[in-house]
This record gives sequence, structure tokens and C-alpha cells, in this order.
Amino acid sequence: MYFPMFINLENKNIVVFGAGKIALRRVKVLINSKCNITIVAPEILKDFYNINNINIIKDSYNKKYLKDAFIVLAITNDNNINNKIYFDCKENNIIVNVASDKNKCDFFFPGVIYKESYTIGICGNGKNHKLIKNIKNKIKDFLN
Repeated sequence: MYFPMFINLENKNIVVFGAGKIALRRVKVLINSKCNITIVAPEILKDFYNINNINIIKDSYNKKYLKDAFIVLAITNDNNINNKIYFDCKENNIIVNVASDKNKCDFFFPGVIYKESYTIGICGNGKNHKLIKNIKNKIKDFLN
């Protein structure tokens, strides 16, 4: 059972391994929290270059990129690399989310609604992402 918790990520180091569509969606949510985001991937979607205040490293996974990481997202298209990232993070007590394996997630990415005076997060415990997106959109429509 996961406990819903809101955490201050301002100035925390978030490292994202992978630079595809899922990584892009997650970075677009994280950027609002004023954290320090580093993207590491051999191939980078061009959309990442349109996001301000992120660090982009065009490289394959290397444990050296875990240094000073508060949270790591493993979103590569290679399960072996994602597993390596997971085990390296666990060995170094780093919070990790492996997008391809809900059993290797210290936390789940919620659907998030940011408003000036509040934040709403909706989580499906790693299941049924489409349902969570629909719920988020209905709440957003209700609030507008």
C-alpha cells in the first residue's frame, strides 16, 4: 500500500535516464516543482531542447550520473538497463521509479493538477493510467 505524500522538490536533483515520450511527459510535470532535472540518454527527443532549465547529457547509462541524485527515473527502452539503474539506486539509497516495472517503483507518478493555491495528485497505484488521466481531466474541468 502506498501512502500519498506531497514532497518539496525545489532544488533537489532529479536524474532521468531515457528521453522518449514518457520521459518528456514526466519532465513536463516535474519542471513545475523547481527541481534540478538532468536527462541522460544516447538519443534525445528534440522537444527536450525546448524545455528551459534542464541539463541534457547525451550518453548511455553510467553509475556516475547517480551522484547527488535525490530521485531517479528509469525510463529507457531497455529492461536490462532499467534493472541496473534500479539496483544501483537501491544500493545507494536513492528513490527510484522504473517506468516499465511497477514492482520497482518507490513511488508512482500521479496525475497532477497545479493551481496557484493548491496541488491535486491522483494515483492509480501503477495501474490503469488512462483512467487516472480521465479522472484528472474531469477534476480539471470541474475546477475551471
